[in-house]
Amino acid sequence: MKRTLINNGFKLLSLGLLLSVASSCTDKMEGINESNLKNIAPDDLKMDANEGGFLLPAMIRAVNHPGTSNQTQQNLLAESYANYLEAPSNFLGNVNTTTYATKGISWTGAWTIPTNGIMNNWLQMKKNGFDTKYPDLYAIALILKVAGGHRIIDTYGVYPYVEYGLTAEPKWNSPKEAYTQMFKDLDIAVASLLAAEKADPNADNIRFKKWDPSTFAGDYVKWTKLANTLRLRLAMRLSGTADAGMAKTEGEKAVLAANGGLLDENTGHWSVLSADGVNGHFTMTNAWSDTRISAAVVTYLEGFGDPRLPVYALQATDPAVAGTYRGIRPGVDRPTKVIYENYSKYNVASNTPMKQVDGSESYFLRAEGVLKGWNMGTGTVQSFYEAGIRASLKLNGAPEGNYLNSTSMQLAYVDPKRPNNQYDSPRLSDVTVKWNDAATNEQKLEKIITQKWIALFPEGAEAWSEFRRTGYPKLYHIMAPANPLLPLGTFINRVTVPAVQAAASQAQYNAAVSAFLGGKDDETVKLYWAK
Repeated sequence: MKRTLINNGFKLLSLGLLLSVASSCTDKMEGINESNLKNIAPDDLKMDANEGGFLLPAMIRAVNHPGTSNQTQQNLLAESYANYLEAPSNFLGNVNTTTYATKGISWTGAWTIPTNGIMNNWLQMKKNGFDTKYPDLYAIALILKVAGGHRIIDTYGVYPYVEYGLTAEPKWNSPKEAYTQMFKDLDIAVASLLAAEKADPNADNIRFKKWDPSTFAGDYVKWTKLANTLRLRLAMRLSGTADAGMAKTEGEKAVLAANGGLLDENTGHWSVLSADGVNGHFTMTNAWSDTRISAAVVTYLEGFGDPRLPVYALQATDPAVAGTYRGIRPGVDRPTKVIYENYSKYNVASNTPMKQVDGSESYFLRAEGVLKGWNMGTGTVQSFYEAGIRASLKLNGAPEGNYLNSTSMQLAYVDPKRPNNQYDSPRLSDVTVKWNDAATNEQKLEKIITQKWIALFPEGAEAWSEFRRTGYPKLYHIMAPANPLLPLGTFINRVTVPAVQAAASQAQYNAAVSAFLGGKDDETVKLYWAK
């Protein structure tokens, strides 16, 4: 395994000049350092608001790093926990994050990459007054702060989001506290982008397009829709908590046409290209042989007759299963890499931008919103559910055919590589694709989240969060747990805080663990919004 680790001194006690601090925010991160922007003259930085935008590329790439740093940010954590991608490699003697041993493990990218690349750079923009000098560019920074920040707190359960860098000893927040501030950040961002677009529809081309390495190419309209989709996502996360009232208010605000709308099949996915133009998953899949398709992707999609399966996966080449799709069951015992190395690969091209937010997600969120009695605009639970499936099929270039009427179910899992059928499993769920309006609300929810899980692939952070929130889709538990707190048949609920971050702010860390984690910084603790 090749790893990119980032050292981060968490407490920001002082700030240097903008350029010197910004150029040190990342260590081997794609963005600022590799573009040599630190050599731009001050007068050039002020031209066309360059000083307000040059930090943004690194921020965009830090939400879910599109290069190989993705391995320690997401691939060996959330992508496995979501049953999307699984490592054939036996890292650290099978005692690692994929087998639920996270305490003391140095793979801390889920914390350090967005902290260094997003939170630190947002802080520089705030400290330099760009919120008033360049409100449209600062709006992009706020959207990224939310996009990256909620992933950190959804992974670890605590994080100093609200006061980050604004006090000598910022308080560490709970998901509720962080989300409340995120809604405020999105309010500012949406208002600023709407105002900028109204004042000059070409402002984004002049001020932001050159800084945007994503598929949105600097389009303020699409970025506004991204902000609204994130608001609806976070609102839904809180919908089953004591803050359901706030969740409903924020969710309904997200869909208002006056606020700019949501991502859809026309805007497409929000995806990001790495600085070197190579998708990190391509490298991990091919050059490193460090990741393969997880079992559930095959058993659900093949069972449903889903046309996205050949889009997502390649057929296995292992002689025992050659010519079929075969995924690795999560957290298996892997004495050697060769056991599973020739199971199905993720079908990804080298120059494919890495997906951050799926273009169909908003339809499934609206379907669930209507199911909860929220005002999601014109549409029913069924119409939004089916629109989400159609959008995902279209965006993946897969034919719809008669898929929406499929009544077939997930397949059983068979692993011929293990003796005595010890890793085999009957199907976990009886859910089908075809809508049934006479079903219970719980059955409808399982349909919605199962199809949402299929559509989100391979964006594991969101899929893992939704699994923890709803219990769907029904996923395989890991087979060789290395954590005595999570024995066979259980699932991981969170990742432990990196030791260096806890030590850097010991008092605040201790207070947060006591107040929000029940006094335990371990993998069993359920987050505020988890089922």
